[in-house]
This record gives sequence, structure tokens and C-alpha cells, in this order.
Amino acid sequence: MTAAQLKQQQHDFSYTSLTQLYSSAVPVELSRHDRYVVFADLHMGDGGKADDFVTNAGIFAQVLQRHYLDSGFKLVLNGDVEELQRFPYDAIRARWKNIYRIFDVFYRNGDLYKLSGNHDMGILRLSRGRYRVVDALRLSYNGESIFVFHGHQVSRWFMRHNRTIGMVLKYIATPLRIKNYEVSHNSRKRFETERLAYEFASRNRILTIIGHTHRPLFESMSKVDSLKFEVERLCRAYPEAAADERQTIEQRIARYRGELLELRMKTPARGQTSASLYAENLVVPCLFNSGCVIGKRGITALEIADGFIRLVYWFDRKRSSTYLTGLNGTPQQSLSGDTVRTVMKEDRLDFVLSRIRLLT
Repeated sequence: MTAAQLKQQQHDFSYTSLTQLYSSAVPVELSRHDRYVVFADLHMGDGGKADDFVTNAGIFAQVLQRHYLDSGFKLVLNGDVEELQRFPYDAIRARWKNIYRIFDVFYRNGDLYKLSGNHDMGILRLSRGRYRVVDALRLSYNGESIFVFHGHQVSRWFMRHNRTIGMVLKYIATPLRIKNYEVSHNSRKRFETERLAYEFASRNRILTIIGHTHRPLFESMSKVDSLKFEVERLCRAYPEAAADERQTIEQRIARYRGELLELRMKTPARGQTSASLYAENLVVPCLFNSGCVIGKRGITALEIADGFIRLVYWFDRKRSSTYLTGLNGTPQQSLSGDTVRTVMKEDRLDFVLSRIRLLT
């Protein structure tokens, strides 16, 4: 079979899989006044050295309790919540009782939606799983749909061989303390997952939210794309800016250039993250990704609140000061002490949905 035939076969599988997933997704009404936060890829383990969740567990508990719960948000956990391919479910629950207590409050309020991922797919078979777990959500907003699913469903490999992958992780990777590198650290696989999800979303004019790749996306743009667009915008604004504003613009451009250089050095030359993900002249803003809870410097999430959709970043200013302002210059909001929230990107939900409808 040729490479072109294999690519077409993967495309056909992905489109059929997502069509079926969309038709069976749990419908939920979303009003302009509702507040939702979407987290993905917690990978909660047993608290040991191979547990990816440990680093950001304290920040996650704090923002979940003191910001989202107290502010009336509904919580969407978009897959890979428990790391069941490495650790027993009972060990995870025993170690992270404080996290589950917060989940319980959302659940009792009717505000918890838990979706399955490839690393916690086994929870669907656990009768003692406390919460209802579904494969996908379909949020209905002013007659438009917002499709939420983890993302592994686009891959025939993950759908057919997930148990084998789990055996490798449990009996080889975990004893050797190897982190979760599958898709999130493989630029080719990450690109392929995003491309297939994007093709389905743009073709069907559906705002789609995924996880799985651990990479935040906003309006179908990766961090590299967003940085390039922001540098271009600042360059255009520079000639008309006042003297004091020019200095600020110069500093921001220098910072973004440094970040682009750092990202280029981290990405192999054969990777495709330096270009627009979908090789289109006009990218449809239909694909979003909340990123992950296990980032090296902090936590990313998507908020749908009060008619806006936002990509936000939570971090400890002692560990990182890179994003004390977002790409749009939004200042940080301190939760308490050194825990900081920055709005990286935001847009009106009506505007995003209109652009998806008009550009496809």
C-alpha cells in the first residue's frame, strides 16, 4: 500500500470515527450566562516519581477550589484524568483524596462532566467509578454546536491497540520512570492528530475542543502561529505608536522572537510546528485544545464564560515569569500568594462561531 493510500485510509477512519462520536455525544445546553472550564490530561498517578501529576497538583487543587468552584463554573475533564495505564485506580484515589473531594462538590452540584481518554479508558469498565463517564459532549449554543472529545478517537492505532500500549507503559515505562511521551512529545503524531480533527471540524462547521496532544490551540493556531501573528501585529502598530509605546512594543517583540527561537531549537527540523498547521491560506478558527495540567511551568485550560472563550494559563510566579502578560497584553490575576492566572488569548464566542460559518 502506498503512502497516499495509507493517508487516505487514516483520513477515512478518522472521519467515520468522529462522525459516529458526534452523533452519540451527550447533548448539553449552553447559555450566554453559563461558565465552563475545560481541563485535559491530568494523568493522575500514585504520587510516586513516575506520577506526572505531582508537579502541578497543588496549583490545580487551588485554582479548582478557590477560583472555578467558588465562581460558579461547571467542570469538564476532557480525558486522561487518571493514569490507568500505569497505576491501579484505587491507588490513584487514595493518593489524591483532596482532588476527588473537589470533584465531588462539582458532581453534587450537577456541574461535572467527565470524558474518557486513551489513558483512562479502563474506567468505563470499573463499576466502582464514582462519576458518569462519557466519550464526548455536544454543547448547544444559539443553535450552533461545540464538540468536545479527547482526541485519540482520530487514530486507528490508539483505538485498536490501546491495551497493548498500556502494557508497555505499565511494565516497561513506569518501572524505568519514563514520562508520557506518546503523542505530546512527537511532533509528527501531534500534527496528524490536530490535522484530522481540524479537517472534520472545518468540513462540518463545528467548533471543536480536544486534548490528547498536550498542546494548547486557540482558533486553530498553535503557540508558534500565535506568536508570529502577534509579532506581525506589533510591527504594524509600531510606526504609529508614541515614543513610550514603541519601547514597550520593542520589548515584547524581542521576547516573542526569543520564544520562537527557543521553540525552533526544541523542534526537530522535520517537524511541522514552525508553519501553519493545516497548510491553508485562510485558517478556519474551529479547533481548540485546552493543553494539559502537567506542563513543566504550569497549567493551561479553556474557559467558556459569559459569551467569551479564553485560553488561560495558571502558574507559580516562583517557577516561571515568562507569561506575566498574555499574548494580547492582558495583565495577570493573582489568586493568592504566587499563583497567577493569565489570559493568553480570548474572543467572543459569537464572533468565533460566525467566522467558522462564513469561512467554510
